[in-house]
Amino acid sequence: MSDNLMMFIVTSIVLALAPGPDNLYVISQSALYGARTGLIITLGLCSGLIIHIAAVVFGLATWLTTSPMTFVWLKIIGAGYLLYLAWCALRTPVITALTDTKRLDTSLSLLRIGLLMNVSNPKVALFFLAFLPQFIDTS
Repeated sequence: MSDNLMMFIVTSIVLALAPGPDNLYVISQSALYGARTGLIITLGLCSGLIIHIAAVVFGLATWLTTSPMTFVWLKIIGAGYLLYLAWCALRTPVITALTDTKRLDTSLSLLRIGLLMNVSNPKVALFFLAFLPQFIDTS
């Protein structure tokens, strides 16, 4: 196994294990509404990876390196969405053991939430747009 591949695998595992807003959201929703809800959100998160991969394949990383302002706007949009999710979480009533905990969202909306969270997550965007292209053999 080449040194580059080994370094990529180790770094990818470390980054994947670092908890972020996506991980915390899946854990909290799974605890509140069950494993099925967590799995649907995770499927949405994984679907977002396809968009990040497509961005790298079609040269978005190159475009962002030549246009720093575009990357700043991408970070602002991602941070804005995360702030919106935090605001929604603060406005949601606290669920106690005495409160009915039936599912609040449909499967499609849970999938959409996961997808939007992944696509707007700055950590994932940085990984795919800045880190991943370093390991691509251009020849």
